[in-house]
Amino acid sequence: MDNLKMILQRAGTFLTAIFLALTTLSVGNNLIIKKDDGVRLSAALVSDVHYGDAFYRQLSLPPGLRDISRHVKPDLFVLAGDCTDNGNDENWSALQKAIDKNLKVDNIILALGNHDTWTSYDDGHYYDEAKGNFLRYSNAIMGTDFDTVWSVREIAGYSFIILGSEADSTGATISNAQLSWLETTLEAAAAAADGKPIFVINHQPLNYTHAVGDNEHGNGFESNATSTRLQAILDQYENIFYISGHQHYPLALEPTTEDPVGFTTIEHVGEHITSVNLPCYGYGTFLEGGTSVFGEGLVMYVFDDHVQFKGRNFFLANFSRDFDVSVPLETADAAAQDAA
Repeated sequence: MDNLKMILQRAGTFLTAIFLALTTLSVGNNLIIKKDDGVRLSAALVSDVHYGDAFYRQLSLPPGLRDISRHVKPDLFVLAGDCTDNGNDENWSALQKAIDKNLKVDNIILALGNHDTWTSYDDGHYYDEAKGNFLRYSNAIMGTDFDTVWSVREIAGYSFIILGSEADSTGATISNAQLSWLETTLEAAAAAADGKPIFVINHQPLNYTHAVGDNEHGNGFESNATSTRLQAILDQYENIFYISGHQHYPLALEPTTEDPVGFTTIEHVGEHITSVNLPCYGYGTFLEGGTSVFGEGLVMYVFDDHVQFKGRNFFLANFSRDFDVSVPLETADAAAQDAA
């Protein structure tokens, strides 16, 4: 019986690989997407690619990268962590080849995910080695020379602040040194922003957001105190967009900010934070009823007065019929009216 079960599992994996191989030419709307005249910045946002040994993941990413390059044509591509399956040299080398061959975008941002912080699945995770791999390959892919897992980029006049865990834990481990750097960096970015949104990218969502409770399962930050402090730092400034992944939930519109057991992709946190949790691109989650959400992500359009998020299956090259969310930007006049 066990042998039969193993044969069926392997047959299913093989058939899945064949299906993906036959659909590597995107089957959706292959027209170039026309942007509104008011778009100041566009970005393709994905997370949890988990590029590694799994054959179907190696087949699934290139079509999505080609859809982004040929049809979406964004100013920026963001991969918000779990770039690889276990952070070793082989995984990173394969990912770099896939990106170099298929992604033609001027600006790329990679963030560190928990799967990128270890180099094996046994009891011995090796953070220092994994960190070295991340810095070496992500710098090569992005064309940067960062020496820490946190950094800041200025793209098309907008600030993108990237954070990264400093341990091989599943939840984020952020040091006081990184938080102090964030305070200084964010203050400078806000002073120069002149009302523009500021984007903060970290693989793990804040605790008590996006169905994360007090992190008893390692879904958010290892320390509730760290998550609370990070939120307080971010909430000092208007128009903060916090972009994460890690949860592996498909795109969802239900407004569940007040319900820590529920989930929604975009939540308003505190006074000024819009928290965006990206779906898992690489696992091929199946919803109830058999609807595949394999290859999902978001396309973000930044306007002068709002930021728009449109759901897209990059693998199939199709926009979601339902997920289209616009977040108005706060203005000094609006803030003054609210205070009055």
